[in-house]
Amino acid sequence: MKVEWSADAIADLDRFAHFLQTRFPTMARTVGREIIRKTDLLVDTPEAGRPLSERRNLRQIVVSVLNASYIVQYRLTASRLVILRVFHGRESRNP
Repeated sequence: MKVEWSADAIADLDRFAHFLQTRFPTMARTVGREIIRKTDLLVDTPEAGRPLSERRNLRQIVVSVLNASYIVQYRLTASRLVILRVFHGRESRNP
C-alpha cells in the first residue's frame, strides 16, 4: 500500500505554500515537504489516525511541523490509503 493524495489535499498543500511564501518564504517548502514525509509513515501504520466518525474508513492524524499542527484526514481501505484533506490546526475541518 502507498499513500495517495486527492486533488483537494494537494490544493491544501498549495494553499499553505502560498500563504507561507508571502510571509515566511524559507518555511514554505519545509512545511509541505515535512507534511508529506510524515504522512508517508502511514504506510507502516495506516490505522494510526483516529476514526473521524462512525465511518471507520475515514481517519485523521495530527502532524506537527515547525511548532504548528496540521490535521491530515484520510480514507483507508484494504488496498488504498488516500489523503483527503490537510488543514492547519486552527482551521475548521470537514471530511
